[in-house]
Amino acid sequence: MVSKFMNVPTMLLMAGLFAAPACATQTYGYRGPRDYGYGAQLERRAYDNGFREGVKAGESDGRRGRQFSFNRHDDWRDADDGYHRDFGDREFYRRNFRRGFEAGYTEAYNRYGYRGYRR
Repeated sequence: MVSKFMNVPTMLLMAGLFAAPACATQTYGYRGPRDYGYGAQLERRAYDNGFREGVKAGESDGRRGRQFSFNRHDDWRDADDGYHRDFGDREFYRRNFRRGFEAGYTEAYNRYGYRGYRR
C-alpha cells in the first residue's frame, strides 16, 4: 500500500531498486553459456585447442605466402583435436573448436602474411 506521504520521485526510486537486479544479471564480453559450468569449460577448452592449432596453420600459411584459407586444413575440417568421448556432445566441441581455429588462423596469418611478415 502506498502511503499518502510518498511522492512521485520516491516511488520511482523504489521501483528502480526492485528492477535493478534483473539488469545486473546481464553479462558482457565472452558469449559462452550463462551457467559457467561444465558446458562453459568444454566450450573454452575446444575454443582454446582450436585457437592454438589455428595459430600454427595461419603462421605457416602466412610465412609461405599461401592464400588465406583456414578451411583447407584437416584440423579445421576434423575439429576434434583434444576431444574425448567423456566430454559429451561432439558437435558442440567441433563448433567451438572451429571458431577458435578461425580466430587463431586469422590473427597469425595477418601477423605473418606477405605484407605483415616480420623478419
